Amino acid sequence: MSKLFFRAKKSYPDIITFMDTLTLKLENDPFFHQKFLAEIHQIFDSVKFIKFLTTSGLIQEDSIFSVLRKKLTDIILPEIEDDQTLTSIVNDLFYDQNNFKNFKLIPKDRWERFYNALFQNYDDAEINQLKKEIKIQLIESINILMDRISGGFSDNEMMRYRPLGEYSKTPFNKLSIDIRNIIENPDSPFDLLGIRQSIKSCTIFLNDILTQKDNKGISLKVTLKINKISQELQRLRELVKNLSDLKPDNSLTVFFSNATKMWVEYYSPQNWLSKQISSTVYLITFLATYHNGRTGEKYITTTAKEYFKMFLTACGGGLIVAVCCYIKYWMGHIPGISPFSKAFLFGLNYAIGFLAIYLFHMTLATKQPAMTAALIAHTLKSNGHQDSNEINYKDFAKLFARISRSQIIAFLGNVIASFLLATGIFWFLRKVLKWRVIGISDSLKYWDEMAYMDTKIFWFASIAGFFLFVSGLVSGLVINNQRYFNIPDRIYHHPFLKRFFGDKKRKKIANWFEKNNGGVVGNILFGFMMGSAFLVGDFMNIAFDIRHITFAAGNLAMGMAGIDYGGITILTILTAIASVFLIGGFNFIVSFLLSLTLAMRSNNIKMYHIFPMFGAVIKEFLGNPYKFFFPPVKFRKK
Repeated sequence: MSKLFFRAKKSYPDIITFMDTLTLKLENDPFFHQKFLAEIHQIFDSVKFIKFLTTSGLIQEDSIFSVLRKKLTDIILPEIEDDQTLTSIVNDLFYDQNNFKNFKLIPKDRWERFYNALFQNYDDAEINQLKKEIKIQLIESINILMDRISGGFSDNEMMRYRPLGEYSKTPFNKLSIDIRNIIENPDSPFDLLGIRQSIKSCTIFLNDILTQKDNKGISLKVTLKINKISQELQRLRELVKNLSDLKPDNSLTVFFSNATKMWVEYYSPQNWLSKQISSTVYLITFLATYHNGRTGEKYITTTAKEYFKMFLTACGGGLIVAVCCYIKYWMGHIPGISPFSKAFLFGLNYAIGFLAIYLFHMTLATKQPAMTAALIAHTLKSNGHQDSNEINYKDFAKLFARISRSQIIAFLGNVIASFLLATGIFWFLRKVLKWRVIGISDSLKYWDEMAYMDTKIFWFASIAGFFLFVSGLVSGLVINNQRYFNIPDRIYHHPFLKRFFGDKKRKKIANWFEKNNGGVVGNILFGFMMGSAFLVGDFMNIAFDIRHITFAAGNLAMGMAGIDYGGITILTILTAIASVFLIGGFNFIVSFLLSLTLAMRSNNIKMYHIFPMFGAVIKEFLGNPYKFFFPPVKFRKK
């Protein structure tokens, strides 16, 4: 077969011309027809295609890592054996990707003409015998797929998504009965439309599992299993259609032309791997962004009261960060400390600071994008349906204006409080306690990178923005997992806690854990990523570190006080202030865009919608720039 495609590529301008020429010769040259048919028999006689139909292009493993490992192995060492299976024949033929591309280009009408010419001398007995042999393997393939589908749906991981003891009421049970009737009565007619409807109902049932994620959560293993069963249902639908084509009154050409066009798609080309990863990532990001989106509203101010409250909580966050700035500086100057120990202490300092901000309900500017971006992606679906293509750009622009003013006031609160307290701490330590707070060289470093706007700080700010994005993603996944594993209920019913606490106290503990676990884990992770970033730069000898607007404000205050405000001009102080807020801008933009991209992906919103989305924002800003900075004086709830 490979030689045939090589000859076609070498002697003909395209694959269609080759097929037309080959078919014409089969129709008009009996000697060539007999010779060609003999070669086809030699290749395909007694060929086994059950394995190909039930495995090729389908997920066979229960973990994404197993999927990756198997696919990479198949790419390096293709499954080609002398076992007379269609899998080996196809892998050999399509090892050259050009053969696969050319094969797909051949239209169905050319295949119909080709098979008509190929089987033109077959009598009824030969055709019926060939149909019988194909039907045996086809029914066996359908049987295997149905067993896998039923087994996968009956798995313990999947049982939690349906009422206990009600398997018989699910569409999977009806589909199993319909397929069993076909297997037990292969020569009897069957209701093709009814089976298609059952398969569609099963697919809808699987999609409905995602709607239970708010109460029950979902795991990576279950998302992969949903993917796997969905693929098997689609394959089952196609094989039942192939079986229908083998009806006694149908021409053999109908089956072969349909099967050829359909089965070639089962081959797993190089992009199969990316499709599987993309499909699984879609489900995972859907889970993470969904849970973040549910809490995103509290990070966006609407009224003047909420706006002022955001400023106060941001000031609280700035005060905590100012203290963390000094602690980090002292940790970094412990004599003889190793880089790994320094990274651990830095991470611990950051993590404790972020946890304090979170648990005391303060605000850290730029920590919100991972939450608010998910909320935006949900609001883009104007009619509330996930599968809708309607995008409400106007509502997006209004929501973005609210986010903009919320971030600006959070920036101001963080920066003002961090700068003022850092300055106050410096002079208290120097004047009252008579400490040498910070060295001149360190003071100059803090001052110079801001006053002279070292461009590296914006790259470092972007890295911090990426860490913000990752921490938000992890928070969403943790919330999902705790619901999937019923962690709050397990805590409430834990025998050890029952020995010391009553029902109300255990309920309170469980509720606190459910409400705060995601945020706690996300903040701890964010802290240790921030604290250990410099290790990457040190070991790889590259510019890799972090800058965050609130810490930058505190460090700037330390640097200015450390040099006794010497050499500071109006220009340099304005430049330093601009640098601090530009760092915040990079923190926010990188985190927000990554989170928004992920949230759009998880809601099936195409990326090209970003351009009209931000076009609507510009239009809204030109119409009323005030709302992007300040809340309305009066807000009337409808």
